[in-house]
Amino acid sequence: MAEYLHGIWATLSTMFIGLGITWKHMMRIRKGNVTLQYPEEKWPRPERNIGFDFSNYNVIRSRLHQSIDDCIGCMKCARACPVDCITIEIVKVPKGTDLGTTSNDTKKRLLVKRFDIDMSECMYCNLCTYPCPESCIFMTGGPNSEKHPLDYEFSEYNRENLIYKYATVTPEEIERLTAPPPEPPPTTEKKMSEGEVSNG
Repeated sequence: MAEYLHGIWATLSTMFIGLGITWKHMMRIRKGNVTLQYPEEKWPRPERNIGFDFSNYNVIRSRLHQSIDDCIGCMKCARACPVDCITIEIVKVPKGTDLGTTSNDTKKRLLVKRFDIDMSECMYCNLCTYPCPESCIFMTGGPNSEKHPLDYEFSEYNRENLIYKYATVTPEEIERLTAPPPEPPPTTEKKMSEGEVSNG
């Protein structure tokens, strides 16, 4: 019986102790003894010497960026990614189709119909940026990038918004560019030879 009553007392006492702590935190919520209410409230960024001037240096690498106009669809970046966060789909076009050129005057031969980067899986290793022959995929931030006021706050409420889709080609453009070229009309010599065979 004593053990039973002791259990009831322990349950009630611990419950009220916990409620008391919660009540104290609720009453003193603006005195800095609780979790910061992010994103409405933000801690100041700590000062540290990183070897670069803070006025023109993005302290934290934020995300990958890809220039789709310079992509040739080689898929080297996707193969280099250790976590497979880059998804690329390419389409072969008929010979002679003009897809334009890159900034390095490289002629495009493959149509990139999908180029997705899932930043929720990216490990920021930067390995995908090195093998790219056109330097069209790179990590934002660093001493060579423009200062961004929110270079470390690319968080999202919906995880799907962390999948960046860079391909801009439409289904109509894919159908138009992948359609086989029309057959050239028969030449006069071919018509004559066919006529001779039929008359013969």
